[in-house]
Amino acid sequence: MNSRLIEFFQLAVRQLSRRRFRVILTVAGIAIGVAALVGTVALGEGIRTQAVEAIRTQSDLTLIEALPGVEGNVLQLVTPTRATAAGSLPGVASSAPVVRGTFATKGQTYVQVVGVPADGLDGVLRPTYLRGSGFSPGSDQVVLGAALGEKLQRYEGVRIGDPLVLVRRSYDAQGRPIDEETTVLPVGVMEERGDAYDQVLLMDLDLAVRLGEGDGGYSGILIRAEGPDRVFSVAEGVRGIGLSPRGSFEQIEAVNRMMDMVVIFLGIFAGLSLLVGGLMIASTMITSVYERTREIGIAMAVGASEGDVMEMILAECAVLGVIGGACGDLLGVCFAMVLNILGGPFLASRFGDAFLGLLDTEIALVTWPLLAAGLLLAVGLSLLAGLYPAWKASHLNPVEAIRSGR
Repeated sequence: MNSRLIEFFQLAVRQLSRRRFRVILTVAGIAIGVAALVGTVALGEGIRTQAVEAIRTQSDLTLIEALPGVEGNVLQLVTPTRATAAGSLPGVASSAPVVRGTFATKGQTYVQVVGVPADGLDGVLRPTYLRGSGFSPGSDQVVLGAALGEKLQRYEGVRIGDPLVLVRRSYDAQGRPIDEETTVLPVGVMEERGDAYDQVLLMDLDLAVRLGEGDGGYSGILIRAEGPDRVFSVAEGVRGIGLSPRGSFEQIEAVNRMMDMVVIFLGIFAGLSLLVGGLMIASTMITSVYERTREIGIAMAVGASEGDVMEMILAECAVLGVIGGACGDLLGVCFAMVLNILGGPFLASRFGDAFLGLLDTEIALVTWPLLAAGLLLAVGLSLLAGLYPAWKASHLNPVEAIRSGR
């Protein structure tokens, strides 16, 4: 920073110190606007972070299922060629084809059956077992989801090692129902996953095909991404080969879309208060120029250029913006701290166990980029608000300004 610029800012500080009360009110207006903006964005980002983290911990984020489209109200099948293409996408750790079908038990419990290769069960789905273990390749063994296993045990008395009869209904040419029975052997119950696989029965892919599922193609492709940071790029790759990706990442996308709208909505109202601060700066500087007309005229008479006068006024605006922005950042941080200290206990006391997890977490998340943005916005708005007063001051007629006596 050159000495000339330093002199301008020193002069700006001296000029502002002569109008302390007016400056305090102006700085307060800017600070309130910045604090409102920082506080609302911090609250929105905190809620977004908590929601995304809850999804990450309660679901299998890196698991994606690639599904075919629908043509003429008929669900299409995934061809082997497209299945190979899905497994070769960048960021894919492993993949396995699946077929799906609906069966019923003797006790009239409807069961969603998913056929997957045995190596795909462990390599892609990667279940952990509450009881038992996975099925063997080419066998009639099956694995039950947590919710389905509990349901069959409670209402039909089916446990691991007990034969389970599955009934598949089809219709002949005359529309008469034909029931085909298949006996399978449950050998494992998965732990709760928090997704649709809690409700399904898993069997070997070859067994599912023998039972009439698949019909020459696959219902979908299970894909395991290399990590959470690769999930969204893998999903884009799946879309690129004409399939529809499904998984927990969609919940994160939905949360991000919703919170973007919330932050923008709240930011608009916070921005209005910041705009009021900008108008206060414009009013303050216009009044200052009016009161210092003779002083500015003398400065121009002794050699100050129009640019010098503009820089002098804008330097005062910049100082107001820096002070107001810094105070606003500080107020925003204090607001976030109060929310983090009192918000969790308040929600837990009002709404119970559903919010107990917020007791030790940050409801409002303040980041350095957010504080920097608040400060820069305050300075930028202050300079913008000072353009007209600076222009007006720089275009004063020195002789008339000196004669004005102000």
